[in-house]
Amino acid sequence: MTHSQSPVFVPATTRRRLLIAGAMTPLAMGIPRLARAADAPIKIALLTSLSGPFASLGESMRAGLELFLKEINYQMGGRPVTLLVEDDQGKPAEALRKVHKLISRDKIDVLCGVISAAVALAIRDTVSDAKLLTFISNAAANALAREAASPYIFRATKTSWMLGHTGALWTHGNIATSGGITLASDYAAGREYVGDFNATFQELGGVPGQEIWTPLGTSDFAPLIMNLAAAAPKFVYAFLPGADAVRFLQQMRDYQLQDKVQLIGPGALFDQEDVLLTAGSAGIGGINTFHQSPAAPAAASFAAAYQAERGRLPGEASTSGYATGQVIKAGIDAVNGDIDNKEKLKSRLLEEPVSTAFGPMQFDHRNNQAILDIYVNEVRADDQGKPINTVIHTYKGIRDPGPAA
Repeated sequence: MTHSQSPVFVPATTRRRLLIAGAMTPLAMGIPRLARAADAPIKIALLTSLSGPFASLGESMRAGLELFLKEINYQMGGRPVTLLVEDDQGKPAEALRKVHKLISRDKIDVLCGVISAAVALAIRDTVSDAKLLTFISNAAANALAREAASPYIFRATKTSWMLGHTGALWTHGNIATSGGITLASDYAAGREYVGDFNATFQELGGVPGQEIWTPLGTSDFAPLIMNLAAAAPKFVYAFLPGADAVRFLQQMRDYQLQDKVQLIGPGALFDQEDVLLTAGSAGIGGINTFHQSPAAPAAASFAAAYQAERGRLPGEASTSGYATGQVIKAGIDAVNGDIDNKEKLKSRLLEEPVSTAFGPMQFDHRNNQAILDIYVNEVRADDQGKPINTVIHTYKGIRDPGPAA
């Protein structure tokens, strides 16, 4: 204080108020910070394929999840939700790069999505080491329910075995016990589906037939179809994804084999959105075993909302996005938004089923793998002549053999 300044007098009562206020400042500031933390958005990241061979599936998955979030006003457990979307391009290396970024820079709370089995297996150790709650929506590799299972990864979808196994049950009991052929794209998923189908078929006393493998991305199935015509099999169990399935079904119709050979396969061969939307009437008459059907009662409200939103019936990828959102919400609601309470969140999902667009979803305590109803769908023409997967039988509560397999 200089000599020209006059002292400032502060009354004792005022000084006491200032001292008390100063002493309370950390607490007073801390309460709003805690409140803000509790109200801060929960960060959910969707890792999916928006470019590359699975781009159409990735777009559908995002649409399904976004529809669910829109319906719940982006709220879970009393907290707002922020959705981050990353494109893995269907490439394991790119997926790993994106996951590292989501964990270290974006500080996400939950990861979901993943279409490719190779991507799911590639990121497994990273998310497990980070103890990041992860929900696999589409990748079906059996290993994720067995040797690669993780306490931090829940798979809200099927395994390859669950579809191959039920396909064999239906084929052996309702089509034929021998005289069939298997046909699949020659990559990991095709090998798993055919292997699981043949194993169960043989266990039932059936006689597996010739195995035919075709490169992924085959554009001309004519030579193969001519061989099928000559062999005249009682059935063909087939797995072909996306555009390959569309081309195969259309060429089977063009060569007039659509009504002569019973086609059966996992649902990807006749996916409502990814295949039948383009293949049209070429898919009619096909049979598939799938955890998804737009005609299943559990899917009714979602299918109507999705059709109103996008002008089409949902397939697996869009339904998986929506169902994954339902599962995540059930867990977060159970902990009232306390996303750090991972053990309680996990316990909720393991203790009782979640109602989803796939149907009731119980998680197996051995591996966090969904236990699901598997529908037998027959592709029929609706009132407008358009193909629709129609449930003709349901295998209740199918459980993967799990870690002991």
